Amino acid sequence: MFGKKSYHITTVLTVTDRLEYLQSQLESIKNQTVSSEIFIHWNNDSEYELEYPSAIYRNQHKSTPLYSRFINSINITTPYVFICDDDILPGKKYLEKCLEFSKNKDVCIVSCGMNFNKGETKYNVNKRIRQSEFLKVPTQVNMGGQGYFLKTELLRKYCNYKTHSTLSGEDIHLGFVCYKENIPIYVLDKDENDKDTWQDLTLGERGNDEKAQWKYPTHKPVRDELMGIYTSLGWEFNIEKSLM
Repeated sequence: MFGKKSYHITTVLTVTDRLEYLQSQLESIKNQTVSSEIFIHWNNDSEYELEYPSAIYRNQHKSTPLYSRFINSINITTPYVFICDDDILPGKKYLEKCLEFSKNKDVCIVSCGMNFNKGETKYNVNKRIRQSEFLKVPTQVNMGGQGYFLKTELLRKYCNYKTHSTLSGEDIHLGFVCYKENIPIYVLDKDENDKDTWQDLTLGERGNDEKAQWKYPTHKPVRDELMGIYTSLGWEFNIEKSLM
């Protein structure tokens, strides 16, 4: 699968604190039913020997480990990009499913989703759609996280909007950009009997360890502030149709 000259997707892997999961993520991307180039954002001081020479290394500034994986990926030449956190493990048909759903329409697909009440100005989530939920149909959300499948064109638009924090909130920024660009965000349906199409084979278990960003004391205050900024810039939460 690797070594091909032509790809439809570039997968961006984020290496931060969970270095122990990198090999399994690489195996997951290698075994996908559609080929993917790999772009690794390395934000860890450790040295690591990788088996796949097609992987691309890119060091980044330590103060912007999450935003920079979006910003430094704007020169990707494939039509689609899949940016994933270090705590998810896609089933081998997940990228194929994302490609199929994205065909002939502009959408952003996320691994887990969040909705907010109309008029909300802080990071008070009204409804979460987690990796462990088995949705019968693709469901629209205000924003999402952990895995982001989008057109590279949208990634460039993402970088054209001013960011308001480098500590956290790259997913909030994406939600705002999608709203302004009229691009809906979806969590895909999930068949309990077909693990190959799951967005995360761990069902979110890896994201609950002591390294989870949401457990940091600065997480909620920073995100509350960002929500206030973006809603003041016109971001509204009013999804009338949650199904497609």
